[in-house]
Amino acid sequence: MNRKFDRRFWWRHALLPLLLLAVGVAVFEFTDLDLHFSDPFYDAIQRIWPAKHSWWAETLIHRRGRDLVLVTGLGALLGWVASFFSLRLQPRRRAFLFFALSIGLCTGAVALGKELTNRHCPWDYQRYGGEVPYTRLFEDSPQACTDQGNCFPAGHAAGGFAMMNGYFLFYGYRRRAALTALLAGLGLGSLFAYGQLARGAHFVSHNLWSAAICWYIGLSLYVWVFRGRLESGVADDSS
Repeated sequence: MNRKFDRRFWWRHALLPLLLLAVGVAVFEFTDLDLHFSDPFYDAIQRIWPAKHSWWAETLIHRRGRDLVLVTGLGALLGWVASFFSLRLQPRRRAFLFFALSIGLCTGAVALGKELTNRHCPWDYQRYGGEVPYTRLFEDSPQACTDQGNCFPAGHAAGGFAMMNGYFLFYGYRRRAALTALLAGLGLGSLFAYGQLARGAHFVSHNLWSAAICWYIGLSLYVWVFRGRLESGVADDSS
């Protein structure tokens, strides 16, 4: 067994997150927790989501947050291209490519999932002023519902959660920086998730799945594509 990917590595990075995901999925599927989280953001008297078009939720968190993810992904991609022309950036070539691929694949996979799963946004449901009868995530959509759902997993939060894969950039040589990157990505993804929760665009469970998808894409890239060799040349350069 590769010492870099021993049993402890797989337990911490693959099995433990999978266990936490399974528990989270079960909790949301067998309770009304999604509704309890969303209800406070809906005004049942006026039948509106007050934050749906608010400056802080729609403009700042949603639109500007989307721009931040796009700029970060493009910056990583440009860094990778520039590394072919700069000796100073050359040691970071693999890291740039990893981060660009991570952001692109995470957001792309979640976008594809939204097209395939046929699950609706909270604001589509009758409980929140829409026309679709509410069903849990793994329940069949009502036969009377002809409109295609396009809200699962959570696309916007995926852009933030993709950032937590910066963890793998530092994992091999700076564990404290790796943990900081992980927490920062989780924080940003959670902020994006909160904005969309407040707007009625997603349930909490949608964001849970997005976080898991992003994590396992980053883990797969790190282990199978880059073979854990993201720090090549960077550790020496930073010492």
